[in-house]
Amino acid sequence: MQSTSLRKVEPQALSVLALSAVFLLRKPAEHAAVLTAEFVTLAILCGLAMGFHGRRRVASIAGVLCCPIVFAMIARAIGQPSAFELSTLTSFGVTALALAILAKDRRVLALSLVISGFLVLFTAAISDSSLAIVAPVLWMVGCVWHLVASRWEKLDLAMPESVSSTWTNRPAVIVFSGLLLIGTVWGVKDHAWKTHPLKSGFMPVSGGSKWSDPAARSGVGTGDAAIAAKDHAESFGAVDSDVFIESKQSSLFDMFNDMVGEPRKTKYEQRQALANQNLIPSHQKTAKTERGGGSFSTDRIAPKKHQKFDDAKSDDVLQWDGPTGIRLALHRYDTFDGIDWTQTADYHQDELKSVEIGGNHWFFDPKFRSPRRNLNRASEEDSISVGLLKILRLDSVRLPLPMLTQAIHLKDIDRVDFFRIDQDGCMFMPGREQVPPMTVVHVASENLREDDLRNRLFDSYSPQLAMRDNDNECGRLTRGIVDETAEPLDQIHSIVHHLRTKFQFDRQVTPQEVTDESEVPVQQFLRSRRGGDHLFATAAAMMIRELGLPTRLVTGFYVRPNSFDFAAGHASVLPSDVHAWVEVQLNDGRWFEVEPTPGFVEPLYRPSLWLQTKKLAAASWPYALITGLVAGAGYLSRRMWLDWLFVLVWKSAGWMSPKRRCGLAIRVVEARAGLLGLRRPRGNTQRQWIQQLTQTDPACHKTAIEFCDMADAIYFGHRQAGSAGVATRLVRRLDRRTLLKLTHNPS
Repeated sequence: MQSTSLRKVEPQALSVLALSAVFLLRKPAEHAAVLTAEFVTLAILCGLAMGFHGRRRVASIAGVLCCPIVFAMIARAIGQPSAFELSTLTSFGVTALALAILAKDRRVLALSLVISGFLVLFTAAISDSSLAIVAPVLWMVGCVWHLVASRWEKLDLAMPESVSSTWTNRPAVIVFSGLLLIGTVWGVKDHAWKTHPLKSGFMPVSGGSKWSDPAARSGVGTGDAAIAAKDHAESFGAVDSDVFIESKQSSLFDMFNDMVGEPRKTKYEQRQALANQNLIPSHQKTAKTERGGGSFSTDRIAPKKHQKFDDAKSDDVLQWDGPTGIRLALHRYDTFDGIDWTQTADYHQDELKSVEIGGNHWFFDPKFRSPRRNLNRASEEDSISVGLLKILRLDSVRLPLPMLTQAIHLKDIDRVDFFRIDQDGCMFMPGREQVPPMTVVHVASENLREDDLRNRLFDSYSPQLAMRDNDNECGRLTRGIVDETAEPLDQIHSIVHHLRTKFQFDRQVTPQEVTDESEVPVQQFLRSRRGGDHLFATAAAMMIRELGLPTRLVTGFYVRPNSFDFAAGHASVLPSDVHAWVEVQLNDGRWFEVEPTPGFVEPLYRPSLWLQTKKLAAASWPYALITGLVAGAGYLSRRMWLDWLFVLVWKSAGWMSPKRRCGLAIRVVEARAGLLGLRRPRGNTQRQWIQQLTQTDPACHKTAIEFCDMADAIYFGHRQAGSAGVATRLVRRLDRRTLLKLTHNPS
């Protein structure tokens, strides 16, 4: 019987190992809460299936088989869809586990082993983790263990007189198999044929090599590379692929003109006339690359409908493989004259710092110290996020990068002079008309914690920027929102919350034509409480400056949370995803993002555990005080309310049998006495203890003797009648007050 049980447990364990491999494969790509709930539900249903029999077991197995499909539907309904292929792999795993649980013969167990083995090997083959080989090795070791055990059982049944299966045989075979597998892997790992990446320092744009690039079919410049790997986030592709049948590469300013409207032509500036918007070839606009991009106007006219060709294959401007709900900055402006934003501060750096990490060349912003340590710390503390950016059709030499980008890396690029940092701190590629299409950039950006913001914002205060005495609309609104005694970060949160809840986002609203020269679009926005994201960002920047903190306007792209395609493995950024937001400076020179526009996800700055504890204590101290007082009062009065609880338990036990009621009665008396320190001594029977306890009170002593005699009759003489009354009298007589008297008058 034991061998049969072990024969089924081992395939079940191997099926669980296969499901664990699928879980590790799905974890980086799916919503953590939904995925955890799915596998916890699977574990519960599998436990029920192993414990039940008959119809209950069949129902539990049916729940196990349906669980991946149900949770896939739930994830899609809540906006966190999982890939169909990953749900299918989970279904394979639960099928193997169900077969192992229901198996009654060796054939079904063998089928379960085959399915779990295929699943483990397949997940290891498609996984990018360096530890993916662990699951197949463990499965092979477990399978060898199972086969050896089955072999010994067959021999034991065939020749019981001459064969004995000893415990030392199985571990010896398992150790030998494990060493053989490890030795084989170690022997071939350095002898497999590998490619030699290009080291000459030029940028391939026609598909790369078929050996170093899995999404291209042949070498550089052969023409076969027209496949271009448009959905593969690790390859360069040809610019004449089907993605570029319609070449409508626009700059950021063209996209803002399409979505928000062109800057209004006023007497404050002279702008170059744009081409006729009604012409079909309107994709080739005058605002090329960075020309004319030295300022950003908040005074804009209503946007015109942008005409497009019907045969366009894709509208993607960028593709991003990384966290969604973030912003990719392309331009920054720090000076505002009431209408136009410009950049006056110079953050220009002549050279980036090249650091080789893992055989790859990373180009670091020089203002970040200890780049190697910071990048290696990514897997330890989640302080660094690494994502992949593919530029498809953006007419710009600048790289749209997340906040606090520390370093970038391009495959096969080792020349640091390919990149520079512009005046506003944005990285760009000098000497080019635009970044080559299909360029893929690995981006390492720093993640700030709320602790850093709170510690460094206070020191970042600048009295020169504070304008509290100015009687303008921004100043009056700011003073009415913020609490002057609060910390700077809390004041910023108050401003952002007010804009996100009291104002309405509408890009179709444009400033009205006014005759008063002092009337600016921001003032109209504050009165109407409706406008585009550039007005939200401008108002937030000016209101935060009222606090004495340096701010700047940022324009770029927003990666929508629902834009990630699990099948393609990236999020698509469209021309309609142009966006404007705000950055605030810390005292160490770093800038962090603020999102004042409703409908856009705010940046997440996680607090440390210590800060969470302090915030919880500061916000909940009245409740904690009340809870402490209630707990103290409950502890001091525990004898009284516990005695009420014992009475309630006893009154609700009328449905019990006489034997169980006798046991409950003596336990209630013992619990009452224990609260008063009259615990039954070890070694004393309950009869001895209760008779000794009631010796000084004749009435209680008589009731105790009657109860003990009645209990003996029930337990040993099978008496039933008259027992309830005696037990009830004992519980009533030996109440808390009576026991307290017996405490002061011990026998």
